Amino acid sequence: MQIYLSTLTEVDYAETLNKIEEIYDAQAGVDGKAQRKLISHLRKAPTYNYELEVIAKNEDAAIIGHIMLSEVSLVAKEDNYKALEVVSLIVDPDVRNQGLGKALVQAIEERAKSQHYTTIIVSHSSDYFNQLGYELAEEHHIFPENTDASTIRVKFLWDQLNDYPHGIVYRSSEES
Repeated sequence: MQIYLSTLTEVDYAETLNKIEEIYDAQAGVDGKAQRKLISHLRKAPTYNYELEVIAKNEDAAIIGHIMLSEVSLVAKEDNYKALEVVSLIVDPDVRNQGLGKALVQAIEERAKSQHYTTIIVSHSSDYFNQLGYELAEEHHIFPENTDASTIRVKFLWDQLNDYPHGIVYRSSEES
């Protein structure tokens, strides 16, 4: 099977939202409609960056995977850092365990790095992201605003940073 990764275009918006809702609804305890609404809302936000949303299609041009990053702030006492958060990662159940999720994450990490971002956080699927080099955020003094710190992971995209981002994660009002 051929799989193609690409930047999402407006032509794919509706199909992607349908796939997001379908896959999230199939997971226990996850509200697909809420995730669909969040993604739709973030796409309309002034901070939306289309380069940080990637889809995977099969040879029939059906969407089989999606990942999206959204900018967040890490706020410490006197410091404010820009970081990215994985707000969505889906892979069609029929093609799971074949490396597609990993490929989507790697693609988005490369794009984030090319735009000079240094940090990506994720607050879901912590076991999965742990396999991809994401570490417990609290070990790097990064804490969520309103949730359990043990669920949030972080990956720094550069081996050497003068000042590693740290602080409390604040999402933009578009994500609320």
